[in-house]
Amino acid sequence: MKIIEQFLCGKEGNLSTCEDGLIIGKHLIAVLDGVTSKGIHLWNGKTSGFHAKEVLADYLRQDVEKQSAIELMRNLDRILHDSIESAEDLGCEEYPRAVIIIYNDFYKEIWSYGDCQCRINEDVYTHSKKIDELNADLRAFYLEYLISQGADIKELEQNDLGRKGIQTNLIMQFAFENKLGCFGYPVLNGMGIEESMIKCYSVTEGDTVILASDGYPVLRKTLKECEKELDYIRQNDSMCFRLFRSTKGIKQGNASFDDRAFCKFIV
Repeated sequence: MKIIEQFLCGKEGNLSTCEDGLIIGKHLIAVLDGVTSKGIHLWNGKTSGFHAKEVLADYLRQDVEKQSAIELMRNLDRILHDSIESAEDLGCEEYPRAVIIIYNDFYKEIWSYGDCQCRINEDVYTHSKKIDELNADLRAFYLEYLISQGADIKELEQNDLGRKGIQTNLIMQFAFENKLGCFGYPVLNGMGIEESMIKCYSVTEGDTVILASDGYPVLRKTLKECEKELDYIRQNDSMCFRLFRSTKGIKQGNASFDDRAFCKFIV
């Protein structure tokens, strides 16, 4: 593997709170995305998404490259479960969760579980979730309605009533984790995976590959181009409900709407 570009940035501009992770080993590259917390419980003083990212990153730094896709995803989920056994009385919204995409050089395969993205030469795979699209559309509806009734967009930037409007949905969607069906979606949550939801892509020597979290609205050919797309959204749709619909916008003072991780390499 020849690394061309790599980048990791927290939405707050601070890696100490960044819930994305980037692991580059001798035979393995992984992008981790800790799921934004929906509860209030802290794990060793960190959010549930940060905790999930750290626990899984520690495991991936071990000699795991000879595990199959199913074995590795099972073990990652088990490790996450082991980390929360002492807090099983908490509500499901408090559990640490993460999604992941991995390149394994031993198998010459990319394995995805969740909505991290990849680009293989000219082909892009976003792994977006139907339930996220639903909630993003609904948030946009709330915001457009409020604006039509005279709400000031600057005030909405400080108090995102669209996000508050979908808060119940964000909790309800936990019922569809790792479940097959229209609204089902894969996520590592320590409660068992759905093996059929693992996406696998074969690559060959010489292929150019990009692995990234969903912090990039569009996965272009280079980091510079990806950042340019993000800059355009930041300048023209900072609340992320018109040009780029998301379940959350860019909070004032933040660098982006989400953490982002990026790694481009040649097989």
